[in-house]
Amino acid sequence: MKKKLLFFCLSLILSSASIAQQKISLRDFGFLNGSWTMNTENGRIVEFWKMNNDSGMDGISYSISNKGDSTLLETIKLYESSGNIFYEPTGNGAGNDSTVSFRLISTNQGVYVFENIHHDFPQRISYQLRSQNNILAWIEGTVNGKFRTIEFPYSREKKD
Repeated sequence: MKKKLLFFCLSLILSSASIAQQKISLRDFGFLNGSWTMNTENGRIVEFWKMNNDSGMDGISYSISNKGDSTLLETIKLYESSGNIFYEPTGNGAGNDSTVSFRLISTNQGVYVFENIHHDFPQRISYQLRSQNNILAWIEGTVNGKFRTIEFPYSREKKD
């Protein structure tokens, strides 16, 4: 009887986890829509996101110096393929101009974690909606055997 109960409980847990993963869709990332900004010593970093008719989202990240000069950092595609959701940044600049795919692996408590364990750094990219006007994005992974995390606290850019 104990074995049957244990098997039933494990089956229930595994099927619940599978159902939870299936419920995630691109629409769940609608909170990213719009312009987000983070102030730095040298100016600010901006991420701008827009939804593309349920086929995915496009993002762009750029920096604006204190002098007003802007530099493209990366373009980003968020899309669904074969039942998985991918975050795919393409860097801009010497040594950072490749495209890398990160697969959504977790959506626990409003934190969306994308992972590619084969990438040099980062291996994980995460986003968390903290409030309607604040998100925290971070990248993490191992560099030269040391674990490293870099946070990007963004605020929704207010329209004048």
